[in-house]
Amino acid sequence: MSPFTGWPSDATAFLAEIEADNTREFWAENGHRHAAAVQGPMRALAAELEPEFGPIRVLRAHHNRRFRPAAPPYRTDTGGVARSPGGAALTVVLSATALTTAVGHRAFDAGQLRRYRVAVLETPGEELPALLAGHIVDRGRCLRGLPRGFTGRHPRIDLLRLLGLQVVTSRPVGAWLSTTEPLERVRTSWRAAAPVVAWLDRHVGPADPVPTRPRPAPSPPADD
Repeated sequence: MSPFTGWPSDATAFLAEIEADNTREFWAENGHRHAAAVQGPMRALAAELEPEFGPIRVLRAHHNRRFRPAAPPYRTDTGGVARSPGGAALTVVLSATALTTAVGHRAFDAGQLRRYRVAVLETPGEELPALLAGHIVDRGRCLRGLPRGFTGRHPRIDLLRLLGLQVVTSRPVGAWLSTTEPLERVRTSWRAAAPVVAWLDRHVGPADPVPTRPRPAPSPPADD
């Protein structure tokens, strides 16, 4: 694969256009632009990051509407996701307006949330504020009140209110996207978050596996 040299200006133009006209008709006429200007550079970026961060899943252009029937048929962004050994996500997303990275867990499942709160309350939580210093913490999923079982304030109550923990960076789109700077920005932001990832891997870990429903046994043939 060719090295990453940046996204052409048509990349963000296409994402803005598909956001305005998210139809099969538009895609039929312009889908080739996505492959050349959006998906191709994203795959090149992922290939350059993989030696350091492991396999990166590049997002498909189409939404899976099986579980989100109300979602538009085509993504209005592009991106990739790597995983730490403990299941933390390292993501990069290019939209029509910004290049954004996010590292951590957007939302804990029940087991992760329990382990996270125990860690924050106990000795491991004492180091977390220092690890997060200098980072922007995504507070989009956060309790307004106190977590269940808390009747007073705790020195780390802001962390205890979080329902997920990830640190984010974002920069508006511009001519810099057509250079190798996006690669360096993603690499730098993922590296800077490594101590946070290590803490999450050690004290929170991966999501619990989703139980699979057993297939029903076939009915015995009816007697004639």
